[in-house]
Amino acid sequence: MRRASSSHSSLLIAAAWILLPSTLTATGPEDADSVTERCLAEGKILEKLKNLEGVTRPELFLIECEGMERWAVVKKLDETLRGVKRFEDGTWEMNYSDSYRYERAAYLLDRELGLNMVPVAVIREVKRREGAVVEWIDDASHVKDAPKRPTGPQAAELARQKAVMRLFDALIFNSDRNQSNYLVGDEDWRLYLIDHSRAFREVGTLPEPFQESRARLSRDLYQRLEALDEAPLMELMEGLISQGQVRKMLERRDKILEKIKRDCEEWGDNVVVSG
Repeated sequence: MRRASSSHSSLLIAAAWILLPSTLTATGPEDADSVTERCLAEGKILEKLKNLEGVTRPELFLIECEGMERWAVVKKLDETLRGVKRFEDGTWEMNYSDSYRYERAAYLLDRELGLNMVPVAVIREVKRREGAVVEWIDDASHVKDAPKRPTGPQAAELARQKAVMRLFDALIFNSDRNQSNYLVGDEDWRLYLIDHSRAFREVGTLPEPFQESRARLSRDLYQRLEALDEAPLMELMEGLISQGQVRKMLERRDKILEKIKRDCEEWGDNVVVSG
């Protein structure tokens, strides 16, 4: 297993095994997500290895799970400011928040949509303070640090995954997606979405990266988007995001579906929605 490096520092924990795709509806107690969640939630915290780079001040810990040692990135920042927050660059934001709870909210929503792009995240107390413990993806890098360049088919698949990433970011209104906040598998160029502590804004509009790009998604994802409803989402997100945040997310969902319809009219159904 590769040692932790600055190329991974914006995010999470380590799993020594290769994670298999799974969803919240998986049935057996030993599906990959369940195993990883149990490790993160119940594993013995051995020691902090170091502080990682990033404004959310993530920390790299070593966790022992059933006799095996694994890395874990812990995020504890939890800031909320009602009203206007002004930044050093002159920009401002209403009702600013930056919370470790959003890491688990993003993971749960990802599984509800069947994406399997967001690493597992749990909430637990670490060193007498609650935070998010998020799965570290081994054998993955930031794009700029990838050991090789994608081939034609790999580049096409990566482009498809990035279209889904833009849709997911629009749904959760993630205001902090950049090349430091996603990883690609070193061998398969699978996309992993990391660092969601500034997502779930109470904003009803869609972010520009999604509005300015043609939507691309599977029919299954389209149907799962349509099926999102307030009551089940409130139950799924209990203690993680507010009712206001859920309602704004559903407002954005409706606008996402409207954009998908417009894109289908312009480009054709089979170009936008596949499968």
